Amino acid sequence: MATVTAIQGVDDTLKKLATDAVASLTPKPTITVGPLDRDDDELRLNWFLYRIGPNAAYRNMEPPQTGWRSSRGRPPLALELSYLLTAFPASAQNSTGDQEQFAHAGLAAAMRALHANAIVGEADPALSPLAKPLVEPLRITLESLDLEAITKLWTAATRPIRLSVGYEVSLVVVDSPETFAPGPPVQTRRVAVAPSMGPRLVSVDPARITHGVDATVSATGLTAGVSFFLAREAGDPAGPPEWWAMTVVPNPPPRTIVLQLPRDDLAPGARRLDAVAIVEGLPAGRDSIGVTVVPVVTGPPGPIAKNAPVMLATAHAASDVEMFVGGVPLAASAVGFVSATQVQVTIPSATPSGPTQVGLRANKVAGPLVEVTVA
Repeated sequence: MATVTAIQGVDDTLKKLATDAVASLTPKPTITVGPLDRDDDELRLNWFLYRIGPNAAYRNMEPPQTGWRSSRGRPPLALELSYLLTAFPASAQNSTGDQEQFAHAGLAAAMRALHANAIVGEADPALSPLAKPLVEPLRITLESLDLEAITKLWTAATRPIRLSVGYEVSLVVVDSPETFAPGPPVQTRRVAVAPSMGPRLVSVDPARITHGVDATVSATGLTAGVSFFLAREAGDPAGPPEWWAMTVVPNPPPRTIVLQLPRDDLAPGARRLDAVAIVEGLPAGRDSIGVTVVPVVTGPPGPIAKNAPVMLATAHAASDVEMFVGGVPLAASAVGFVSATQVQVTIPSATPSGPTQVGLRANKVAGPLVEVTVA
């Protein structure tokens, strides 16, 4: 596979094919590689590379000749190149005014040569050394560009449109500079046999959980080696990078497991609950089910005064927290987020005294209603 010179090598190869094709013409066009708006008055054919894209078939394949050569097993950079071949007539008109026809003749000669040499192999004399070695032969394909696509290219170049044809060249591979770094050999072989197909989670009740509330998970295939984890989400406090270990409540009912959230400051929202079977230190099975962590008011234990800031104990609050008292939302200015476990509120004087229900909503997730007393 070629290095960073691969694209330059394709440029030189196309230029060589076109140069050989027009060698017998009179007048003979010059072959150039460059932008569309280049200032030049001579008769010429110009190759313009206007797009580079990934090769979909090869981008994830193992290199067929050498195998993986990078420490992470990443495939090389596999590309497809899109060119525009344009015929430019000479500026000076002869007595018959045939400069445009000379350009057309040169374009036709180049297209005929590219059609006859649509596959350029390693031994082809037209192949530039900068493009070697090849993973597979270069394939030069005439593209069907409509007038709109060509017009957009010329509009960007701010030049009058000229007769142009499109070609696609593949496969162009740019090799990685990383050297192969094999991993250490296997020191000890371990084979774990589990008498189960792994855990299968059937349901969780309730599916909307908060800190301090039991969640009963119905499941099959539970063994002593099954652990339960809650996926980590944005907004969680510092901790494990991938998941949180759930707290297991002892003595659950048959064919169930009772779990509790490990912390009261986890961010609210939908999450994935995983059951992972571990046998002799190796994962032997996994299943997942969805749960939703919801915000809730956990205090104060006594009456709440009106018209005065009161600090409420909460679980799973977020910066966009809202509070509802008796089904009525408090004004945004009356609710202040302090932390996931503390929210400061001011109860309006119009709120009826006595027992009432309050609830929180955070991250667009509403929590359960809790009864408090308004003084």
